[in-house]
Amino acid sequence: MSESSPLANSATAQSTDHPAGSAWGVILLGHGSQRGASPRECSCAWQLPPEDTDAPVAVESPAELPDWPAWCLRCPSTPQGLGEAARRLQLQLESETGSESGRAQVLLSCLEFIEPFPDAAIRMLSERGLDKVVVMPYLLGHGKHATIEMDEMLDEVRAQLPQVQLYVADGLGADPRLAALVVERIGDLAAAAPVPGPGQTVGVLLVKAGTRTQYDDCLWLAELGRMVENRLGLGYAVDVAQSHYGDPTMEFAAARLVEERGVSALICVPYIFFPGLILTRNVLGTLNRLQEQYADVVMTVAPPLGVDDRLIAVAADRIREVWNRV
Repeated sequence: MSESSPLANSATAQSTDHPAGSAWGVILLGHGSQRGASPRECSCAWQLPPEDTDAPVAVESPAELPDWPAWCLRCPSTPQGLGEAARRLQLQLESETGSESGRAQVLLSCLEFIEPFPDAAIRMLSERGLDKVVVMPYLLGHGKHATIEMDEMLDEVRAQLPQVQLYVADGLGADPRLAALVVERIGDLAAAAPVPGPGQTVGVLLVKAGTRTQYDDCLWLAELGRMVENRLGLGYAVDVAQSHYGDPTMEFAAARLVEERGVSALICVPYIFFPGLILTRNVLGTLNRLQEQYADVVMTVAPPLGVDDRLIAVAADRIREVWNRV
């Protein structure tokens, strides 16, 4: 996608006449995907009859789809959702920093699929006179993309653009606001969500996209799971997993919930931004197998996270932490 595309400019239509040294470029760095434009690639398609999952992309309302869940949120695709996240981050940083400091010009960049890629994005900001740049990893994890690959990419950019001062903000990580968002996604299921009863515990399986254990030990995810369980309160048991590649696996976490904690129902919460292949193939594919294995356990799946102001607020805080350090 070129710089002149709507997505590339969705959050960058700001004045570039800041005094030298006063303005910052901000890269909102996502992973990127072109998937998820169809409702059949989202949580609400799980266990629907095949004729329903073949519904056309152009359908505007779940009410137009036979047997489609009423709780469907019509989640955006990855390009749409990341573009909206960048726009909201621009607005939030403007409101927080005020016109006196004139801090931020936000540019969306992705590691693959969606241009501009990080090196080109940083070069674009430098050409606008923004030689102090914060890279905000808008990633739900600390895998290879957020560590080794990012370090290598930034080292190359520093060599090519020595005039640019590059800073990397901390990732989203575990945060009470994100725990609140997970609980809200469970609440979005409304009557479709199982609730604890006398002597019955509802399990919550919080699943992130997979990355190899050598790159992400998922300790932050375990902490987030504890936050979610504390918010849900009595009658709920929460465990965490990865969709594929690394530990803990969905099978391992489900066994702990069913066999050790004795849950009678299970809600799978995809800790994923948007619909797409990882959600349908890895998360829901494994959930199908778990439903066969634990036929007596009622299972359902919540919507993905989507675009939410709490995510944007956490990202803004991470950026502000960099500004406060410099």
